[in-house]
Amino acid sequence: MDGILIVLAIILIIAQRLLVTYGQCKITVNQEGEKRELIVQGGDYLINYLTANGIDISSSCGGKAICGYCKVKVLKGGGDLLPTEEPFMSREERLSGVRLSCQVKVKSDIEVHIPDYLETVRKIVKNRTYNPNRRWRFIIE
Repeated sequence: MDGILIVLAIILIIAQRLLVTYGQCKITVNQEGEKRELIVQGGDYLINYLTANGIDISSSCGGKAICGYCKVKVLKGGGDLLPTEEPFMSREERLSGVRLSCQVKVKSDIEVHIPDYLETVRKIVKNRTYNPNRRWRFIIE
């Protein structure tokens, strides 16, 4: 029985990759006061497109939604917050559109703001908002 389920899951994954196409999508990236537009073939995760185009995004888990480091603010597009992202988000972040870039599948045009991580770390240190007893969490403004 388990073997049948595994085979069906593999067939579904292959079918999705072969049959579902999202066409060309525009990713507008706001970073450090500059706007950059990327034209990509939709269907992959945002973090993959960003890193492939030389835009550094912190991540230590390889896109498995375990570390919570790859936060970006989605200004347009991107869909709803996934259950895998919720443990890493504060209430403010949920309301303002912050997402884990490893969980955002690019299906249509999307606009994102990438925070200045050095400035974020400075604020954490200055305000002493980091709690070493909790998972690495920080708020993106």
